[in-house]
Amino acid sequence: MHKHLRIALATATSAALTGGLLTLVAASPATAATGQYAADFNGDGYKDAVAAAPQASVGGTWWSGAVGIVYGSSGGVGRTAVISQNSSGVPGGAEDYDSFGEALAIGDLNKDGYSDLVVGAPYETVGSDEQAGAVVIVWGSSSGLKGATTVKDPAPTKHDRWGQSLAVGDFTGDGKPDLAVGATGTTQYIIKGGFTKAGSTGAKLTYTTSWTGSKGVTRLTSGKVNTDAKADLIVGGHVKIGSENYLDNNYLYLGTSSAPSKKTKLPYGTQTALADLNKDGYGDVVTGWTQTQSGGTLAGNGPAVVSYLSSTGAVSSSLSLPWPGIPSVGDINGDGYKDLALGDPDDSTEAGVAGAVHLHYGTAAGLTADAVTLTQNSAGVPGAAETNDFFGEGVLLTDLNKDGKADLLAGASGENDMDGVVTMLKGSASGITTSGAKTYGPSAFGISKADGPRIGYPLVG
Repeated sequence: MHKHLRIALATATSAALTGGLLTLVAASPATAATGQYAADFNGDGYKDAVAAAPQASVGGTWWSGAVGIVYGSSGGVGRTAVISQNSSGVPGGAEDYDSFGEALAIGDLNKDGYSDLVVGAPYETVGSDEQAGAVVIVWGSSSGLKGATTVKDPAPTKHDRWGQSLAVGDFTGDGKPDLAVGATGTTQYIIKGGFTKAGSTGAKLTYTTSWTGSKGVTRLTSGKVNTDAKADLIVGGHVKIGSENYLDNNYLYLGTSSAPSKKTKLPYGTQTALADLNKDGYGDVVTGWTQTQSGGTLAGNGPAVVSYLSSTGAVSSSLSLPWPGIPSVGDINGDGYKDLALGDPDDSTEAGVAGAVHLHYGTAAGLTADAVTLTQNSAGVPGAAETNDFFGEGVLLTDLNKDGKADLLAGASGENDMDGVVTMLKGSASGITTSGAKTYGPSAFGISKADGPRIGYPLVG
């Protein structure tokens, strides 16, 4: 039985912000798709997004999982849809504890001009192999996501939980998108491009991790660090080092003509994002929910750290932010500099683990250490901050309405007794605005509320 409810169901606290204003907090202590890796599943030029509900009940199952699809439009969120293993054209069927949607990645894998969605179901039972895991590619088309193909596990007897992490990128620089798939164990796989709906792929490449006795690779983040033609990869894994202590390793692997090559050790932590934050042409890394070398506990994690990288992938300087959180990067105000949203679902300023999202805006010198903090008690944000809402457990910055400014999607997976809700706030020249804010619960996508689907984590686009 797979159980992954949040452990931090804390006791309630309360601290109201007078008038519910946006709080300025001073720093103290993803025709044709718009890009090879852009989320445009129907090729209409508007970015799309995905809101996962890996604990959703499908057809009377328990935690089989589903994903909600947001199609962008001139008004922001256009139509919505749902995909599960009971959807027409998707291999297999919904079963208890599959956790379909626990890992997600996006890219135009068959290079037909439409973005495709890769979905992991890491607790899928295959034959008699419990928790073998499964990965499917759901194909983009002019009508949106339609039909799917299984990505076969090349070594099912060597590991478990195939598909517990995913990333898409051209890691070998041959012009074809590749798929990185995480599983347990130290040997990990890159499935090279050449993907077809019939199930063909390119070669299978392997690389190894340097930590042992772990759950394998639980995080994969792709992007560009240097200026060559190869995508790079952040590889992360979770190691138990005590009864309630864990150490989450993160390493930068640079793309090569063969398997990715390990380059730089990054801060310990459970969340990563990769983007050029200081506009110097080289990718930088945000590590959220950081840890010390003694590990993190079930009680919480440390503040986010920005690692500014050089052309070689080395860390040239670092910035410690005043908040922990789940990072997403995009240009909110259209000024050409990347901004950072940090989802902080354990924030208890308004109520016990009601949650918050902290917005750090980009400048020529990099991110500001100051943040604008949003909660469900902020003026214009729908709903109210309540104990165990976990607002910010999912965050995504993406330009849904094609106005050149990234909009914010924020998931509150504990909302309404673990139904979950996704809040959409638009970007503007002055930053995130609450004008026209909307919320989307499971029913908006056609996802059952039975057993608490907790929609909104992860969010990708």
